[in-house]
Amino acid sequence: MRDTSNPVFRSISRSETYISANQATYGGMISKTLFLLFVAVAAGFLSIMYIPIETLYSMLFVAMIVGFISVIVATRSVRLAMPFSILYSLAEGLLLGVITAIFESMIPGIAFTAIMGTLVIFFVMLFLYASRTIRVTDRFRRIMFSVMLGLLVFFILFGILSLFGGTIMTNIMMNPTIALGVGAIMIVVGALMLTLDFERAESIVESGADKAYEWVVSVGLMVTVIWIYIEILRFVAILTLSRNR
Repeated sequence: MRDTSNPVFRSISRSETYISANQATYGGMISKTLFLLFVAVAAGFLSIMYIPIETLYSMLFVAMIVGFISVIVATRSVRLAMPFSILYSLAEGLLLGVITAIFESMIPGIAFTAIMGTLVIFFVMLFLYASRTIRVTDRFRRIMFSVMLGLLVFFILFGILSLFGGTIMTNIMMNPTIALGVGAIMIVVGALMLTLDFERAESIVESGADKAYEWVVSVGLMVTVIWIYIEILRFVAILTLSRNR
């Protein structure tokens, strides 16, 4: 199997569980991904509606830890992929619910815009991949890996420099033009990651992997979709606030 920039799908490459009588299918991946999305949305809605505000923020910290651990377990153990994928969706739903509510209180309608933007990007990239307009080649994978590594180094350096020259670095990143540029790059990277995810899902089906891998593929897609949603949310918020100044 081939390399990908999504760590969730990279873990699949290291597995030797292939050729099963009960094989993974595209339909199974789609249904499980939709189920995880539903769980996340429901968790976000219920957290905002029923969790007291005084305990909500402490729960966010717990949700971050639970989400991080859950996605690691779900991608490392096929046997535990189902329960931990659901747990990941619950934790991310709580986080996204609060984040979305905060943005929505500042800019009404931004959540709908971000959701529609995420859906458009997803289906456009799916079409481009299915029609082979975008081909996932070895060179493409290397470029994506380099970009992801570059972004990681950038944010690490930014965090370090912020500790020593906090005001200067904060002012630089708060510049609307720079912030929008970084946001646009993050959205494009997320969109391109989808093509790698589609290719990995296709490889899983063609290789005859066990049906349990559908959960691993689904949580991998969730990671990328959530990435895109959050970045669109940030981009629209920065754009709107900069225009209203």
